[in-house]
Formats: sequence, C-alpha cells, structure tokens
Amino acid sequence: MTKTLLTSRKSGIAAEAATCGGGGTSTGHGGDSAAFLGTDAKYRNRAQKVDPDTGEILGFIDPMAGRIKRFIFQSVTRKLLPMSRTNNCLRVRQGGKQIQVHKSIEHGTTSYTGLQTCGSVWICPVCAAKIAERRRAEIIAAMTAHKAAGGCVNMLTLTSPHQRGDDLRELLAMQSTALHSFWNDRQVKTVFEAMGVIGQIRALEVTHGRKSEKNNGWHPHYHVLLFCGAGVDLSNQDGPPMLEWIITLYERWAACCVKAGLGRPSLAHGLKLDDGSHAAQYVSKWGLEDEMTKGHTKKAIHGETPFDFLRAVLEDPEDKQAAALFMHFAEVFKGKRQLHWSRGLKARYAIGEKNDEELAQEKEDDFAVWLGTITIEQWRDVLAVEGRGLVLSIAARSGWPAVVAYLESIRGKALPAAG
Repeated sequence: MTKTLLTSRKSGIAAEAATCGGGGTSTGHGGDSAAFLGTDAKYRNRAQKVDPDTGEILGFIDPMAGRIKRFIFQSVTRKLLPMSRTNNCLRVRQGGKQIQVHKSIEHGTTSYTGLQTCGSVWICPVCAAKIAERRRAEIIAAMTAHKAAGGCVNMLTLTSPHQRGDDLRELLAMQSTALHSFWNDRQVKTVFEAMGVIGQIRALEVTHGRKSEKNNGWHPHYHVLLFCGAGVDLSNQDGPPMLEWIITLYERWAACCVKAGLGRPSLAHGLKLDDGSHAAQYVSKWGLEDEMTKGHTKKAIHGETPFDFLRAVLEDPEDKQAAALFMHFAEVFKGKRQLHWSRGLKARYAIGEKNDEELAQEKEDDFAVWLGTITIEQWRDVLAVEGRGLVLSIAARSGWPAVVAYLESIRGKALPAAG
C-alpha cells in the first residue's frame, strides 16, 4: 500500500468531515443555510448522543459520519487481502444492474444498490457494520420477548490463559475443546438448571496485546448471554447462591481449560458472571447486544481489536506488524460463525434464519427512495478518487443535484485502463 493512496484516503475523511460539519454551500434542492443548521426535516431522525450516567444530551450523531470511514477501512482491507471477496465489495456491479443511490426515510441515511457485497462479518468494515446492526436487532428482539415473559438475561465471560508465542489457530481449537467440555459438564448443567437457563447466545471475540507492557499475544474469549428464569438476581456476588455458582462454574471452566492443554486460568480473569446492568457497564457502556455483535470492530480499551489493526495501518503504512496480524486473523477466522444461538432459542422467540450474506444485501428499510443513478464511467471516477463514502454523504445531506456536481468535478479521474 503506498503512502500516496493512504494520504488520498485521509483527505477523503477530511472532506467528509467538512461536508458533515456543514461547511461549504449546498447545490441541492432547497440548499440554504437552514439545511446545514439541521432544521431541515430530513435531519430529524439523527440520534441523540446521551451520557449513560447522567442522561445529559451531548449532541447529535450524524448517521453518515462513520460510513465514509468504513469505506476507507475497507480499501485498506482490499490492499491487505487482494484475493478476498471484499476486493469487489461495493465496487463491482451485481450482474447487469444499474448503480443507484437510495435514501432511507426512516434513518436519513443513503446507500448503494446494484453492487456486489461480500457479506464478511470478520474482515469487511462495511458489511460488518450492516450485519452487526441486524444481528443486534435480533438479539434485542429475543431479550425483549424473554424479559416480557418474566425472565432475565445475564452475561457469562470465559477467558483462557494465553501467551505471546501462542498460535491463534491452535489457541482457538483448544478453547473450543474446553468450551465443549464445559457445556457438557454435569456440575455446570446443575448450576444452569438452578439459574433457570433456557438458552444462550455465544459470541467469539479476539484482541491482541502487542502494545501492552506484558504482551500476551492473541486473547480470544467468549461472551455468552444466558437467558435465565425469573427472579435470578446476580447483583449480590458475595452472597448465596451467587457466590457458589461463580465458584462452581469457575472451577469447572478451569478444569476444562487444563484438560484441553490451555493451562489454568486465574479466578480474577478466567470467568465472570454478571447481571445485565453490571455487564452493560463492563462492556464500556455498550448494551449487551452491542458487545455480542460488534466486539471485533470497536476500538479496544485494552489491547487491539482486528479492526484496530486496520486503523493502525491507515495511520502508518509502515506498521507491518499490524498488517501481518490482521491478515493472520482473517485467515484463521474465515468461515467461523460470529454468533451461536443454542438450539431452539431463535424459534422460541420467532427470530428468522438469515445468513450474513443475506443480511449484507438487505435494504436499510422498505421505504428507501431512489435519488439517482451513477453511470459506469462516473463510477470509475468515484473509485479512482476513493469517493464512495463521500458520494453517499453528499447525497444524504445535500441531495442529488449536489452529487451530480461532485461527479462532474471528478470527471476523467479514472485511469484509461480502469475496468
């Protein structure tokens, strides 16, 4: 990846920031100062950013602010993994379809249709965001229905020992063996029966500690949502039966880890069992459903997530270690499921079965309106200047006439040999 290309992408982010910030003059229909001040009706769906502790409204979240960054990160992925399906994602037409831009009436966001998608939840920043949001909605629906029926949802976190020299593939295999033994352990089943567990949703997450004082390498771990019975209060971790449950589960997890060749995890880090409210604070003020679906894409507090490696490469093209770690992660996690629902849980709460590719191809909502069509020649110019995210941002904020003006400004930027 050349520094020139990365500089161009950073410039794209800067341009998008300026656009989202209201600088410049709109060339779209009704483009006056009021539109940039956020008084136009199309901006009323912007989500408020609220301090989770105080309830203070801190401002508004522009629904398009992060989209251009995801396109930039996707371009980094393409350079690191040129043979992956992500190389064509939202760049190459889907069959003979036209490339069109639509706007969501509900969310105020814009998106493309007529382009191929890769559906990779692990390595594609664009598809991962879309898939995660839909998986998040599924989890919220199941949790809401379960709580409405009188149940509660708690979170179990399982971690095993890991060292700098560990191979990620071997580490995951041993951890999977330990987890299988844990679920089938008689004492574990007894505890879950006491808690009234009727099902669980498991998420696999991994971080890396290359920048920490004590670099312990890859850190794969599981987050498990336990759908428990009514009245299971886990807030008092020092009293019965909570303390007994934690000790029993930890001892059985530790034994399974040792048997699988992982070594014995510490009581402090090997297993955590939290009630829903405590767990929500534990996961950096995300909701439980966010931690389950977006763990590998977030900016980690401790260590680095796989998408932190993309951020590192974007900031410093010479960070060969970050590039190598991301490529290794992509190879090892290819084909793995991010979420695993226990048998019958989705059916119990009428959650449909859709794979990641199907979710990546879905429209944002059923009431999206068509704004305009981009010709093949225009699309080549957009790709040449890494302008995919900027086109969507301009369309969302200023309308299609502004997009036409932008396309005219970059006309002829594509190389003659562009396909």
